[in-house]
Amino acid sequence: MMHTKYKGPLLIAMTAVLWSTAGVLIKLVPWDAMTIVGLRSMFAAAVMAIFMRRPRITFTKPVILGGFSLSATMVLFLFANKLTTAANAVVLQYTSPIFVVLLSALLLRQKPKALDIAAVAVVFIGVVLFFFDQLKADALLGNILAFFAGLTFAGVFLSNRLPGAKPEEAMLLAYLINIVICAPFIATNVTFELVPWVIIVLMGVFQLGLAYVLFSIGIKITSAVTASLIATLEPLLSPLWVMIATGEKPGTYALIGGVIVLGAIVTYNILSSKRSRAEKAEALPEGAEKPVSQ
Repeated sequence: MMHTKYKGPLLIAMTAVLWSTAGVLIKLVPWDAMTIVGLRSMFAAAVMAIFMRRPRITFTKPVILGGFSLSATMVLFLFANKLTTAANAVVLQYTSPIFVVLLSALLLRQKPKALDIAAVAVVFIGVVLFFFDQLKADALLGNILAFFAGLTFAGVFLSNRLPGAKPEEAMLLAYLINIVICAPFIATNVTFELVPWVIIVLMGVFQLGLAYVLFSIGIKITSAVTASLIATLEPLLSPLWVMIATGEKPGTYALIGGVIVLGAIVTYNILSSKRSRAEKAEALPEGAEKPVSQ
């Protein structure tokens, strides 16, 4: 049996690989974004319901906030993928940790430290480069939507910090919201070609449904920093799959911006982890044994 030390990170890595296929699969489906969101959510909801065994939704503040935030993230991300490059869409969504810092300061009254402010500034510089690279109307709108997907994705993380958070229930709620709001688009726009349906099933069952199941298991036995660092496999792999399948390549400015954003996020997570461990060590009573770093 695999040691827990390796099992958690492996599950997170598998999750990131599954997530990374979203961009290329979206590009290969000819239907509009809302139709894809709704159908993908149907299959993902079925997977999540099976995983939960006794599916239920308790309409508490964390569950409602998490559900609506995740629903909005999926919709924005789908539209962004249709309008801009997969690389831009996924990397701009990965600005979410910076939004977590900003929202924590505004809503939770948590004063940002110097490291937080520096990370926000560097990521902002990287994001600006994306908008220099894509000046066409559609691509510009796609970048903006992806940027806002980062904001709503931050809402998912913040909701899970609240007392009584239930991530699985929030996910199921998000899928059900998407099914309801996308039903009119499904009814009028869906076709019965085999290939799009196969891709939709793959997206719903594996890329979204199974991925979140693996994530919900892995995150319980993996530190938040380790998980966030491993998850950066997604924005690294996503453009690669799209380039192989469709030949789509991000522009020069977007590449530079992506390196800056991902580099800043990785560095921020590492330094935040060290800062957190140092603060916990200092908070120990005098004479108490300090934890050993793993």
